[in-house]
Amino acid sequence: MSLTELLLATQDPSKNAQAEAQIKQAEQANVEQYFSALAQELANAEKPVVARQLAGLLLKNGLAAKDLARDRELKQRWVALPAPSRNLVKEATTTALVFPQVDVGKAAAQVLAKIGAIEIPPNEWPGLVPLLLQHVTNTDNAARQISLVCLGYLCEELVLVQEEGGNISDDIANNILTAVVQGMRDPEPNTKLEATRAFYHAVVLAKKNFRNQVERDVIMSVMHDACMFTAAPEVQIAAFECLVQIATEYYDFLMPYMNNLGLLTLETIKSAPEKVAIPAMEFWSTICDEELYLMDLVQSGQPAGGRVSLNLIQQALPHLVPLLTVTLTKRQSEDDDDTWSLAMAAGTCLALVAQVVGDGCVDLVLQFVNGNFTNQDWKYREAAVLAYGSIMEGPTSEKMRPMVEQSLSHLVMALQDPSVAVRDTIAWTLGRIAQFHPTIVPVKQLMPLLCEKLRDVPRVSANICWNVQVLAEAQNSVPYPDTTPLSEFFTAIAMALLEVVARPDADERQLRMAGYNALSVLVSKAGNDCLGHMQALTTEMLKHLQESYKSMDRECELQGYICGVLTSLVSRLRDQIAPLADKIMEEALKVISAYQQVRGGAQVLHEEALLLVVALANAAGSGFDRFMPHFAPHLTVGLQNYEEVQVCLTTTRMVGDLCTALEKKIGGYCDMILEILYTNLKNPAVDRKIKASVMTCFGDIAMAITGDFEKYLGPVVQMLREASSTKLADGPADNEEWVDYLNLLREGVLEAYSGIIHGLKESGKLHLFKEHVNTVLMLVKEISEDQTSQLPVIKAAVGVVGDLILVFQQELTAYVGKAPFLSQLVQTAIRSQEPKLLQNAHWLQGMLVRFGGM
Repeated sequence: MSLTELLLATQDPSKNAQAEAQIKQAEQANVEQYFSALAQELANAEKPVVARQLAGLLLKNGLAAKDLARDRELKQRWVALPAPSRNLVKEATTTALVFPQVDVGKAAAQVLAKIGAIEIPPNEWPGLVPLLLQHVTNTDNAARQISLVCLGYLCEELVLVQEEGGNISDDIANNILTAVVQGMRDPEPNTKLEATRAFYHAVVLAKKNFRNQVERDVIMSVMHDACMFTAAPEVQIAAFECLVQIATEYYDFLMPYMNNLGLLTLETIKSAPEKVAIPAMEFWSTICDEELYLMDLVQSGQPAGGRVSLNLIQQALPHLVPLLTVTLTKRQSEDDDDTWSLAMAAGTCLALVAQVVGDGCVDLVLQFVNGNFTNQDWKYREAAVLAYGSIMEGPTSEKMRPMVEQSLSHLVMALQDPSVAVRDTIAWTLGRIAQFHPTIVPVKQLMPLLCEKLRDVPRVSANICWNVQVLAEAQNSVPYPDTTPLSEFFTAIAMALLEVVARPDADERQLRMAGYNALSVLVSKAGNDCLGHMQALTTEMLKHLQESYKSMDRECELQGYICGVLTSLVSRLRDQIAPLADKIMEEALKVISAYQQVRGGAQVLHEEALLLVVALANAAGSGFDRFMPHFAPHLTVGLQNYEEVQVCLTTTRMVGDLCTALEKKIGGYCDMILEILYTNLKNPAVDRKIKASVMTCFGDIAMAITGDFEKYLGPVVQMLREASSTKLADGPADNEEWVDYLNLLREGVLEAYSGIIHGLKESGKLHLFKEHVNTVLMLVKEISEDQTSQLPVIKAAVGVVGDLILVFQQELTAYVGKAPFLSQLVQTAIRSQEPKLLQNAHWLQGMLVRFGGM
């Protein structure tokens, strides 16, 4: 078969498997020939359009992948190709870009974007952007449009490269911006639309341009015109989305433009079609997000890099709040179909405004609430309640108390409203009051009424379940109190929730999930005076689990909800769970097996069942060893299944729980566990969070098996040393995720060292660790000198140094006691003013003085 025939055969169900296998074989046999053949197919005007499109798709897939490790491989593979072959592909693809067939052009555009993302940063294809700029000035509309499509794809790729620490030159960014802005000025609507879509990503690259006032004025003028282009609503939508992007990336520069932007966006929200008004509303929500972010930096004492809030929301308040509240009335139907609408966007924006300005918005909103709460039209009643609920987060309880106390009885009475939308929103609003102002809620008066309303239609009942959950969470400030205001209602609420999950309509509006979640939180937050009811509830939940197998879906969701309640019950009953422990373990393993069955026999674990096993291990302690022969194979599956990140993470953390429960009895499983942990650390495809968690595991194992850890000490310390060598400079510049990961990794390494020190000390084998002390201190020195070190890692560093001094005393302080980095570490900890860290710092300081250090 020719390449064309093979490509077309992939679309034929009777031939596609064989055709795809042959194509794969060709790729593996000779990638240079594979790329060249596909590029020539893409550029051959005599070939069928479908075949050319498919050739483009295969080329794109040969250059990039979603999996990060595979993506790196493919990019390296392209770079390794001989220059003539790469040039052939590039020339053929740029030729295909401006062919009359739009679908072929789009396929070529995606390929060029992928190649550009690889070759532009190292300046290996300086001609691509000028070539596209040349096409944008073409007299042919189709050529202009497809070149702008290509620029859009390319910008999206280059933004990702930049986020990962790659360098995109100012010249490239400038050329792209020039081409895109030129396209946005084009009177032809489709060209203007493609240019505006490309601008969304181009503006992120144009940081230097945006910092130049003359260029910034031009950009904002072009943006304003595009937002006003009423001849094509699609252009307006794309333009307002770009405005949102500008608010995110360049908030600090917005002030001079806000008079125009304010009028433009507020008028658009008021009078434009909904699909145009929604992104205009999003502009204000984004400003809220930025001002909240800056407020958080100030409150947490973090450096803001000279940035200050422009207080744009506060200034716009008299115009913005009345518009938002009126917009809440624009709901089309009582049927809540979850389609994102302008009214929903207004509610979200109003909630953000309340968080930014706090008490400042309350009186403005209450004018609307009081004027519409008893309106004859359900839309206005519902909007009034929605506005009230939306502002609960932000204002102080002192400000809200008079209003809430006065309105609560009216809200509860309105739960009888004939409109289901109004009842639904009232139930949500009551939950918001309980969530953000729990001290104002009269639990004793409210709870019986809520239990009664659990019988309402599913969408209302689901919100009432959430109310119960929020009230339960708010009742106790300490874990496991003797009693709470909900104690007297515990049985009644539990019975009502059991009725909810058994309702024939409980599948609607995720009501069954809401019922089980509320029951789980009710149990976990209940007073100790409710423990007597929990044994019977556990038996009831086990019955629910046995019944649940009649209703299985691919994710075993129902079984997950029930496991969640059982996890709370086991955690509360602790050793009182013993009579039911065997049955619980049997059911948890049955859920895992059922999950593997519905997933086609895949070696996977059900996360909620796994969490139930964790709770049982914590409750059963050393008695859990009788379950280990049955559970160990599943533990292996979870630790090895790194592709399901959350499950692998949960299983890795579970090793710590098993070590605490089983202590030395975990020893028989350590060879297996550590072998998998070593493999995961060496595998570049394993998620970084899992690797950070593995570090802590080492310390947990050492604490559990004490002296028996001797045989693992060498390889484990080697792993810890390798992890310690990870530096800030190894990751993308100014990347918060990388900084967070590095701190998490270092914290895990230090916790591992602490665990090893304690474990070896207990068994009298501490001398084995002496040769590694310097490695620990070098890491602590690096942490103490790193400005990006976060409090948890500082706390871990203080802890491990304290452990070392405690066990080695003058022998260590004589060597390192007066080192500047230790004094710096102590001072950083003291400056934090975090009570526990402060206490640890003073303890460390005292020990250094005691043993002749400071």
